[in-house]
Amino acid sequence: MFNFVDTTGYSVNKAPDIIIKAAADPRYGHYELFGIISTFRNRIYPCGVVGTNAKDTAPPATTTTIACSVDGSTSPSSIGAFNDTRTGGGLGASLRVPLFTKKLDLAVKGVAGDGIGRYGSAQLADLTFRPDGTQALIRTAHGLGELEFHANPKLDVYAYFGAEYAWRAAYQGYNSITVTKTPAIPATTTTPAIAATTTTTFKLNQIGGYGSPFANNSGCSTENPPTNQLTPSGGGTCAGDTRVIMEGTLGFWHKFYQGPKGGLRWGLQYSYFTRNGWSGNNNTAVGVSPKAVENGVWTSFRYYLP
Repeated sequence: MFNFVDTTGYSVNKAPDIIIKAAADPRYGHYELFGIISTFRNRIYPCGVVGTNAKDTAPPATTTTIACSVDGSTSPSSIGAFNDTRTGGGLGASLRVPLFTKKLDLAVKGVAGDGIGRYGSAQLADLTFRPDGTQALIRTAHGLGELEFHANPKLDVYAYFGAEYAWRAAYQGYNSITVTKTPAIPATTTTPAIAATTTTTFKLNQIGGYGSPFANNSGCSTENPPTNQLTPSGGGTCAGDTRVIMEGTLGFWHKFYQGPKGGLRWGLQYSYFTRNGWSGNNNTAVGVSPKAVENGVWTSFRYYLP
């Protein structure tokens, strides 16, 4: 399960994905049906987040304890660990047909399913984790529409629009425990000895998952100053889980030379991007739905070898 390439943690890929596709090319157009099967596996440690502040250096009057459900211990352990496997996937279809004596091509493609976010260009998340550590696959849907106009043998004009959508997969009930231990400091000729201390901090019943309606989006529209002249700010407090991301594109390719010396063509493209996040109210009465917009223009010049 360990991902030796990315040493930050375990790999959740149990096996390679399976893609099944059927294609048809009748006299008119091209058509496809396809399916994706993805399997995910994670190691669950039910006694990994346990502890008590009853043994702290200065325990509170009312102590808090989260004990292991297997043996009642308050020391983190791998007792009762198990593998959690989930199977996701999706279904999709596409078509491409010529219109108006092949001057115009129309293409449409769509896919929807659970745990297939990475199959889209925006690389939306495949899954999140429930409070008990088990995996929750995120449902996504991706769509793309294309129009390509072949004005003449040297000029192609195109317009594309695509969108990717992710549903909420939000949960509440996450616990975290932080134990801070300060070592003892022996006495010196000028200072007395300081005893070692242990302090346990609990965060109980927290929110999490993907697209939580209680997430903190209060700083999504706040631009903080950079930390120095080379390091921009990471922005304000913003969960910013993506609900839908869209792009519209308009451009052309001009083949101004094609001959024995090869081919020359140039193109110009404009794209409009918009990303909308799931609303979060930070446990207040007002929800905040983050949104970002970007415009881009690209030019390209290509030479094709003969």
